[in-house]
Amino acid sequence: MHYTIACTQHRGRDNRFPQQQDSLWNGETVFQKRNLLPQQYVAHGESLSVAVADGVGCSPRAELASLCVLQALASESPDKAFDRGLVWRLQEKLCKSLARGATRGSSTTLAAVRCYPDHCEVLNAGDSRVYRISAAGVWQQLSHDHSLINSLIEQGEAEEGVEYASFYYSLDSCLVADGEESEFAIHRRIERMAAGDTLLLCTDGVHDTLSEAQLQSLYSASLSPKEQAQVWRDAVLAAGAPDNLSLIVLRYDAPGGEQSAGPQCTQCHG
Repeated sequence: MHYTIACTQHRGRDNRFPQQQDSLWNGETVFQKRNLLPQQYVAHGESLSVAVADGVGCSPRAELASLCVLQALASESPDKAFDRGLVWRLQEKLCKSLARGATRGSSTTLAAVRCYPDHCEVLNAGDSRVYRISAAGVWQQLSHDHSLINSLIEQGEAEEGVEYASFYYSLDSCLVADGEESEFAIHRRIERMAAGDTLLLCTDGVHDTLSEAQLQSLYSASLSPKEQAQVWRDAVLAAGAPDNLSLIVLRYDAPGGEQSAGPQCTQCHG
């Protein structure tokens, strides 16, 4: 098994946010670029980790928060468990770096995946997302949006499928550079993977601009990950790109193109 990874970033077209507040870890390099054109490489090996992070715009130095968390993730040993303990270590490093003075309170989301030949492990905090697209074209959101509306639904105080005011879709949990902020949600999921399956990791500059239905309609298994990243990037830019955008397309490949199906998963969040 090997993995083909493509990634791209753009600052977005809203001049109120001149800096790129997203960061992206493609398994080789941590990027924080105003305009990263789609690029692709092939990785071989037992495991591979990738991630996106979206600095929360209303926090003091959002760009520093996302960059700090992904640099910390990139420095983690692949031998350590990919679990909630990892996210707590990233939070500790974020606090150690920024939880003082003018940078205290700097915040970021996180969506990270560690890939293995027959499965992947997903971690997320906030509303950056991870999707699995099976070789047969079936879509699943593997991450969990930590938003006010989802919290209300889980508590039985709102109904799924009902449209509410935009306020209710705001972020209600993420990583914060503040030693007193210890009550943030972490979602973890393990998913079976097979040759031909694809993962999409993206910040809300992608999934808030293009609906899931639009993302699906623009997907083609015949495209390389780099070509697919270009298609989604172009669509976000054409729609106005009101926010920073980052996305990773990762495809499970096997010598000879063998593919197998039959996804199973376990999941939990809290």
